[in-house]
Amino acid sequence: MVQVVDRAFDILELLATAHCEVSLSHVHDRLGLAPSTAHRVLHRLVARGYASQNSDSRLYGPGPKLLEIATRASTNTIFNLQSLVRPVLRDLTKETGETTNLAFPKTDRVVYIDQVESAHLMRMFTEVGHQAPLYCTSVGKAMLSVFPVEQCEEYLATVAFQPFTVNTITDRGRLRDEIAQARLRGYAVDDEEREAGVRCVAAPIRDHRGRCVAGLSISGPTTRVGPDRLDDLGRLVRTAARRCSALLGHDTALDEVTTDQRATSEVGDTRPRLAARP
Repeated sequence: MVQVVDRAFDILELLATAHCEVSLSHVHDRLGLAPSTAHRVLHRLVARGYASQNSDSRLYGPGPKLLEIATRASTNTIFNLQSLVRPVLRDLTKETGETTNLAFPKTDRVVYIDQVESAHLMRMFTEVGHQAPLYCTSVGKAMLSVFPVEQCEEYLATVAFQPFTVNTITDRGRLRDEIAQARLRGYAVDDEEREAGVRCVAAPIRDHRGRCVAGLSISGPTTRVGPDRLDDLGRLVRTAARRCSALLGHDTALDEVTTDQRATSEVGDTRPRLAARP
């Protein structure tokens, strides 16, 4: 059953990204499907309106139902969030001179859905739709810092680490400490953990129920984003994320107590400390 669903989605994605109608042979050749399988799935998609077939040429294309469901999905909260956050991203990029990103959580990963690029010739670029693990991105660690305890602990117990760089955290205890520090500061740091030569800071965005629905991040090359800038950038992204949370009805006064007051009284200096090079 799962395989059938996967094949249907593969065909839908192929039809949606093609610039013109395509033949049955094109579909099964591109996707590595048996002709009978491709024909059977296409037949059901046409019947449901998600695909269409030209009665003269017999070629296939996206159906009206696909457009209808996409239009309906565009009114979902996550897309409203994108329009709300866009001005905040622009302001943050203008203030910092660095690229800013919006991402939302998807099980054990983050998905980047918007970006405002820096004006510098050397700047960071993350393709919209790109996914990355939670543990090696600042935005992922920021989200983990405000997830319910049970959800965070379940993630820590099951995460499969992959060392993308020499700085990638691959130890559960160290990741737990990083999350705790992010919780106290109100922002998380990626110190060349996903990509060498890139540092990022990020903060979570919460909705009116206090749930983490997204995260904001600032990213830049290590030549500009040095250790001396991390705390300032972290405070800026934290303020910007709280601004977004407020737009969604979240009581940000609670977050201010958690970070600025409790962090200083309990653990003293919470400014990020970068790991020594191996």
